[in-house]
Parts: sequence; structure tokens; C-alpha cells
Amino acid sequence: MNLILINQYYPPDVAPTGLMLEAVAEELAALGHHVTILCSRGGYGGQKDDAAGPRSTSDGIEVLRCWSTAYGRRGFLGKIADYASFYLGVAWGLCTARRPDRVVALTTPPYLSVMARVFSKLLGADHAHWVMDLYPDVMSAHGLLDARSIPYRLLSRVARFGFGGSRCAEVITLGPDMAKLTGHYTPDHVALSWIPLWGTESVEENEGDAEEQTRALRRKRDWGDDETIVMYSGNMGLGHRFGEILDAAAGFRRGSGLRFVFFGEGKRRKEIEEFIARHPEAPVELHGYVPRDELAGHLRSADVHLASLEPAWDGTMVPSKLQGIFAAGRPVIFVGTHASSIGTWVRESGGGWVVEPGDSQAMKAALEQAMDEGQCETRGTFAQGFSSAHFDKRRNSQEVARLMVRKR
Repeated sequence: MNLILINQYYPPDVAPTGLMLEAVAEELAALGHHVTILCSRGGYGGQKDDAAGPRSTSDGIEVLRCWSTAYGRRGFLGKIADYASFYLGVAWGLCTARRPDRVVALTTPPYLSVMARVFSKLLGADHAHWVMDLYPDVMSAHGLLDARSIPYRLLSRVARFGFGGSRCAEVITLGPDMAKLTGHYTPDHVALSWIPLWGTESVEENEGDAEEQTRALRRKRDWGDDETIVMYSGNMGLGHRFGEILDAAAGFRRGSGLRFVFFGEGKRRKEIEEFIARHPEAPVELHGYVPRDELAGHLRSADVHLASLEPAWDGTMVPSKLQGIFAAGRPVIFVGTHASSIGTWVRESGGGWVVEPGDSQAMKAALEQAMDEGQCETRGTFAQGFSSAHFDKRRNSQEVARLMVRKR
């Protein structure tokens, strides 16, 4: 089958959606399909991928990098300019690329589904979709649109159009809650499924070497061997919650045996900065992002991890933070709903604790148990086992590839 896969980002760009797409594209090529990637020359952080060139072919995958602006994540208007110019580049790419049998759209930028449906018809192909973020629900969760407003209703119709039509072959989502929510926009005849993502960091190292590197990293960071390190690592965006975590941290003092460490950036980072200024005695420290090639050891350096998701975002996205944590063999305290995909996986795995938003007692109990070394080790073992069974990169990317080429 001749496939065109569309996403704004693709390696060497480091955006997670591009890294996931690369794994699936490689599986499709290995199956003998001809794969063309339509992506942007503008990078995730606002840099141009000029070194990659506008057109390249490797291992049976042809990559066409469409011209677009490259403001990256530096403001709303810049993002709109990147989106609009990329839409135009995709339209040109679809008209000039090898004629496809199927056009597969991801969801960066939003509503690529519409272009996939329209151009697939013009090209005599069918279309499929891999949903990473569900619009317009993301905009409602973000507070940009009221779910009762006319613009929201109009954009909902646009979403239904993109996923609709007799030529829509498949819609793939990331978890059970996302599949349920996406079902509001897909007609009954369209196959709707979910496959979890996988971690983008490598943890395939000798266990003895890995543990020695972990101890060395803890010493470098001046973390005591007898301390319980509770880590949040990643994006600190509006979809995440920190209130319950920081409220709990306020009840501890330096030298108490518990240390809260935050690594990352995002719009809610200021919330943590302000907390540290108000509570200098609390065992809390704040750092920037960790380079990707150091991420596996970084995740192992914690005893227990933190993750969170605002309930309004349930089903609109399924962050892949949990996959990296579980692969590292560490348990997680998740602040979010039990019904969310992450909450469901944490409960089913036994690899951590689920704290419902606002439940300070549950957070306190989870931290007390996390300070028990035996509890952490047991739950970490469960987490790693669940990761091997459900978040395996090769197995899951193969399954996504299989669904992308499944006949209608």
C-alpha cells in the first residue's frame, strides 16, 4: 500500500509525536509498504530542520519537509502562523507526492483530518487518523472555548466531517477514555480503536551498570541515599495539577527524609516557583528539562514519580509520561481521576497510587507508603512488568501500523 502520513513534526525534530510516528513508519516500511511523510521544516522549539533537507529517503521512508514558518512555541500568533503555513505546505505536498492509496493524518496541527478527507477524495484514496489530541475538546479543557458556545459546536461539526465519510478506514486513539470521547465524532461504520503509546527513552542497559549510574547521579545532585526522592519530570502545562502535591510538600521540612524535585518547563512552573518562595523551609527544588539522552538514568534516580492530569482533560489527550516511568521500574503517584486512562493503568498494574483531585488525605497516605522502601520496590516491579506487557515499543508500533493499513 502507498501511504502518506501527515504530522507537523518528524525526526530529527525531538517532538514526541514525531518520534512516535517514526517508529510506526519504520514498521510500515518493514512490511513492504511505501511510506511518505509530510512534515514541516520548522522545529518543535522554533528551529529550522534545514540540515535534513526538504526531501530525503531512508530505509524505504520518503520524507517531504514542507516549508512553513518556524515560530515554534513562542506565542499564540506564531503558532497560528506555523499552522496556517503548514496547511498550505501539506496541500502542495499532497498534490505533488506519489499518488497514495491511503492518507493518514495525526492531529498536529489541529484538524489535519479535514485535509486528509478532502484530498484523499481528490486523489482517489481513503483516509485514516491517529489521534494524539482531540479537538475541539482540548480547547474546551484549556478554557479557550465554552462547550456550550456556537464556535465549539461549529468546530465539533468540523471534527465530525474530518473523521466521517464512507472512505474513512480507521481512527486510532491512545487510551480507553480517549476512544470513548472520540466516538462522539465518528460514524458507526468507522473502526475506532486505542493503542497506548510507549516511552521515547532507552532503558535497555545492564541492570548493575544502570543502578551504579543511578547512585552516581544521586550523589552528583546531592541527594542522600537514605532520602526518598519524589520527582515530577516533564511538561508543566495547564493540563496538569500541582496543588495537592505542593500542599503535601508544605507539611515536610528539609532533613525529614523526603525530597520533592521538579524538572521541566511550562505555564504552571511559576506556581512551583511561588511556592518555593513562600515555603523556603520545604524540601522542594526546581530544575529545567533534562536532555533526552540522559532521561533514562534521570527517571531511575527518583524513588517515586509524580504525574497529574486535570479531570477536564480526560480523554482529550493521554500523556506518555507514565510509560517512561514504568519502563524505568519506578512507581507513580497520579493525581487525577480513577476513570482516566492513566488512572486505570496505575490501578490495574499495582504500580502506584491514584489520588483523586482534592483528596489531601489520599495524597498523604500515598507519600507515607512511598517512604517505605519495600512498598516502592514492590510497586516498581509491578510497574515494570506492566510496561513490558502493555507499553512495549515494538509491539505497540506494530499494532498501530497494522491498523493503519487494515482494509475497510
